[in-house]
Amino acid sequence: MNIKYNRLFNLSITHEYYKNGINEDVKLKPDSKTKELLANGKLLFKTLGNSFIVLYKAASDNISPFIDLGKDVNFRFYITVERSDEFLNITKLDTSNKYVAGNKVYFSNDPTMASSDKNAPEILNHILVDKAFGKLFTYSFSLSTNHTKTKLEVENDQGQLVSIGKDTDGNDLPTTIELTREDLKVFNQQIDLRNKPAGIYKIIIKNMAGDIPPLREETVLIDNEAINQGVLGVLDIKYNTASNHMYGDTEFYRLQFDRKSTFWKYFIINKSNNIDLSIPATSLSIEDSISGGGTAYVNVNFIREGDEPHLTTKIKGYDTVIFKSDDTIPIFEEPKLNVALRLQPEDKVLVDHLPNPPFNTVEKENGGDIEKEIFVFI
Repeated sequence: MNIKYNRLFNLSITHEYYKNGINEDVKLKPDSKTKELLANGKLLFKTLGNSFIVLYKAASDNISPFIDLGKDVNFRFYITVERSDEFLNITKLDTSNKYVAGNKVYFSNDPTMASSDKNAPEILNHILVDKAFGKLFTYSFSLSTNHTKTKLEVENDQGQLVSIGKDTDGNDLPTTIELTREDLKVFNQQIDLRNKPAGIYKIIIKNMAGDIPPLREETVLIDNEAINQGVLGVLDIKYNTASNHMYGDTEFYRLQFDRKSTFWKYFIINKSNNIDLSIPATSLSIEDSISGGGTAYVNVNFIREGDEPHLTTKIKGYDTVIFKSDDTIPIFEEPKLNVALRLQPEDKVLVDHLPNPPFNTVEKENGGDIEKEIFVFI
């Protein structure tokens, strides 16, 4: 007897930093509920390179499922990264909000946008989750305002208010809770969502009048397993009755990570003293190639900062000239070539290919610009 498995969906993970678009460090791991779904529904979860595939066992007609899980199904996967420091150095996780330590990323498909075209998969972009908690936790916060009383509400991912626990008689607490500020100007409230599904929730803090916009709002991940495993984020693949795609044509998704872009700042250090920068006619310049120096790059200008040499900045006591790109430059696996250091007025090339900043160079924020520094001794 032949056993046939059909593809339910195919999800690929791509990363702009890599020339081939593949980051082998990113993994998907089904959560415990999804593991049960896979086992009970006779489904298989397979990894092939940068693709993650779910297949279902077919009935005797080779099309319909051997076990039908219905039309409303949610598959949840944890996103993990083997070399997380390297990943964070090359990956743009900022959205409209800046990614900070403690954030999680959340990806989800839109069942109404499902694609059965492998050449045009549905692109999954992430939102930032402010914090992650287990299902029972104390939520603490302070406000920059002088409010001593506030209201707290919790919404699920459908925008519905949910109760955050039970009273001493076992009845659900109201969906709006009044809070009084404690000493040290901190509000505290225990939140118990143990009878609610794991997932994305929103914690909303309002003034006593309930005015909109609220005083504070945070998107949080409530998931005991995610907390224990220290995951980068969560991926949900959802099927519902309205879209009616479960067990239909294979659906294709692409989870896409973008590379970071930063300003480059060169510190040219006159260690040899072979160049007399005190002569007015003598100056250094940095010129980019017209082509931009590689497929991922475009031409940028490097603008000198300050005097030549810089009046207040010396590296190890040596005269230093500082140049900064006038636009951000993407971080890419292949280096940007033909960034040349020249001596004027002779237009003499001192360095054909100035180094790129290593991907693990510490980033610095300067006036809102994210900069990577490169030190070049001449």
